[in-house]
Order: sequence, then C-alpha cells, then structure tokens
Amino acid sequence: MALRRTHIAVSEALVLGGLYFTNQPISVEMISVLGVWIGAQMPDIDVKNTRINRFFGVFGFIFAMQKHRTWTHSIWAVLLMGGAANYLPVLQMMNANFAAINFQRVFYWAIFAGYLLHLLEDSFSKQGVRWLYPISVKGTYNKHRRAGSRRSKWYFYQTGGPAERLFYLFATLAIIYLSIMIFYSNYLIK
Repeated sequence: MALRRTHIAVSEALVLGGLYFTNQPISVEMISVLGVWIGAQMPDIDVKNTRINRFFGVFGFIFAMQKHRTWTHSIWAVLLMGGAANYLPVLQMMNANFAAINFQRVFYWAIFAGYLLHLLEDSFSKQGVRWLYPISVKGTYNKHRRAGSRRSKWYFYQTGGPAERLFYLFATLAIIYLSIMIFYSNYLIK
C-alpha cells in the first residue's frame, strides 16, 4: 500500500476500531488518531518528495539516499520506534506533570502503532517487506511469487491496483462508521 492515503485510512480504521471497543476517553482517542496519522506515513520517509520526507528536511534527505523498503521497513526500525515510544516520555519527566506524561506516552505509542501497521499492510503487497534487512534479502513475498506460479497467493495485492483502492474504500467507510459510533458513545449516551 504505497499510497499514503491508503496507509493512513487502513491504520486509522484499525486503531479506531480498537479504541471504540475499549471505550477510551475522547482525549485519548484524539491523541491516538493524530499519532497513528504520523506513524502510518513514517516508513515512507525514504521516498523522495513524500510529505513526510519533506517535513523532516535534512533528515528526510539522508533517509532518501537509502533504497525504499530497506531500513525503514525492517524489524530494526520497529524496535527503534518501540524503544522511543517507551523511553521518550520518561526522559521528559523532569519538567512536566503526570497527566502530560501519560498523554505523551499515548501519543508515542500511537506513532509506533501507525508505523507497525504500515509495515504489516506492506507485508501483504506483492513487493513485500524484508523484515530482517540487511541480514536477509528475501521478503515476506518471495516464496509464493513466481510468475505464473499456481502457488501465487491471492492475498497479495498490487500497489496502486484495484485491490488497494478497495482497501481504501472499506477503510474510509469504517472510519466514518467508527467516528459516528465513538461520538455517539462519548456524547449522546450517558
């Protein structure tokens, strides 16, 4: 799902579903939606002229020197993001109150969730993800993808193809439905 909007929509739909069923306060839901929106775009920082690449300026330029779906689409980046989500709020504890730290922690974990969901979504694309890059050059996709092979799996989609557009449509409908349900449960039912 190389299209930015598809990554954002699918990730947001999954997280909104989780937030709805766990009945979180509206403030947590808003922070989570923002964090997932940022995190779902971050793995594509290695693509020139993407919004996230331009936003990070010099750092984006450095990432763009790498091939796409290498370091930023590996387990090492996921572990780094998880470590940052866990320890960044702790480093900021000196000058903040407890409530602010909890919101920061939610925000960082939401960025991590968006990042991880982006990679999981890409794992089902025909291009796949090389989770153990640079240790392994094979991705999640190489086993089943020989041209004309009967073993080619139906659940791998083509980036930018009709299946991706369908994912985007269903995710958008899910976001609309879940947003209405969250609003209804937070403001109209008491």
